[in-house]
Amino acid sequence: MTIRTRLALAYSGLLIAVILVFGLTIVTISRVTILDTIDDVLDRTARDVIASISVSDATEFDSMGQRVEFETDEIFSAAGIAIQVWHTYDGDGALETPILLRSSQNITGRADPLDTEALYTTEHLHSSQIHTKVTERVVTHPLFHLGRQIGVVQVASYIQPLEDANETLLGVTVIAAAVSIAVSILLNMWLSNQTLKPINRITRAAASIAEAEDLSTRLTWDGPIDELGRLTEVFNHMMVRLERLFAVQQRFVGDVSHELRTPLTSILGNVELMMRYGADEESLEAVHREANRMSRMVNDLLMLARADYGELKVDLEPTDLEAITLEVYEHITMLTQKRSLKIKLERLESARISGNGDRLRQLMLNLVNNAIKFTPDGGTIKLATYSEGDQAVLTVTDTGIGISEKDQQHIFDRFFQADNSRTQRTEDDGAGLGLSIALWIVKSHNGKITVESAEGEGTTFRVTFPLLPKAQTTTTMNHKQLPMF
Repeated sequence: MTIRTRLALAYSGLLIAVILVFGLTIVTISRVTILDTIDDVLDRTARDVIASISVSDATEFDSMGQRVEFETDEIFSAAGIAIQVWHTYDGDGALETPILLRSSQNITGRADPLDTEALYTTEHLHSSQIHTKVTERVVTHPLFHLGRQIGVVQVASYIQPLEDANETLLGVTVIAAAVSIAVSILLNMWLSNQTLKPINRITRAAASIAEAEDLSTRLTWDGPIDELGRLTEVFNHMMVRLERLFAVQQRFVGDVSHELRTPLTSILGNVELMMRYGADEESLEAVHREANRMSRMVNDLLMLARADYGELKVDLEPTDLEAITLEVYEHITMLTQKRSLKIKLERLESARISGNGDRLRQLMLNLVNNAIKFTPDGGTIKLATYSEGDQAVLTVTDTGIGISEKDQQHIFDRFFQADNSRTQRTEDDGAGLGLSIALWIVKSHNGKITVESAEGEGTTFRVTFPLLPKAQTTTTMNHKQLPMF
């Protein structure tokens, strides 16, 4: 059963219940209200009859021991109301056979009580009786003389028209309910269809994606931003992300295959030469170099993959950023001895952050290696670490070839590399993952990284981290006095 059918049946069932309850309530209230009105009229009539009766001791003892006289006859001639006065008790108690003392003119030929069961009642009673297939409403009032009950007064009125009206009203209610139910089912089916159209479009869109692998599919929504509007927005946002992730995956697979193909081709070529002519030191070094390059790339890929899945945790502790900067400076000074580059420690100030020393060292080395790669001989690379407000700032500046505005939008993408003809390639070059790793390290330290560059003028990478509160900045060791560079 579809959602549309279930919704239609649920709404129709609810409407049926409402109509039935409403109809029965109307019929019941109308009947009770009319009966209350009739009972009031009958009660007043019964009290008037009792008020018109005069009871006195008989001068000549009659069958009831009292003489009953009626002061007026008009009340017994009222149209639409039947009246009976019964003698049911004497001095010895209830009479075995009650005596009809008087009845109204419209039932003079009727000898049976209006309500037989209420003849000997001592209380005020209301009841509905059926006489000759006609429904009557009967009120019975006890009749007293000198504090002792001597009989009852029964007053009745025909309520068959009321019963007929109730039956008619009930019939109309049933017919109206049936028509309303039929209309509601059709209307609910139509409304459900209109309401679920966006969901149907989403279903068709998902099906088209599965069949045609078309991730460019988007939904349009012209209605209000309600639940369905938000669902459409979420679907479109999901499709944007899927399309981007699929594109990244395709590029990832292509770049990985290309990057692996180059070292594998070199390794296979050197191995074939060694198999044909014997091993030589140069071929072994080439194989070793390319194997190391593949190993670095695979390790970097595994690290980024683990970071993507949240499996790579970074333990943070109070860390002196300036100390790590000094270590990196000393390290790269040795690495660049074969190049004609000037390495300068431009500014070094105390900056304590919550960080991971190994990851911060890796971040700086990646940024510096990137600067070395894009800076020709004779250029300068500058490192700086200092505090600025509540932020620790790390900058790596070079006088290299710079980065175009177009490339700046992709430099942190995995496997992205600038024009190889403009870079200084070395045997330690990676596969375009260094800046991607740097970005991840910065984010894992709640920091930010930005780049400023112009072609032919050099590049500056600026990284900021939140400084630790002053209470945590006291170091446990004294750093040596650093020289100015």
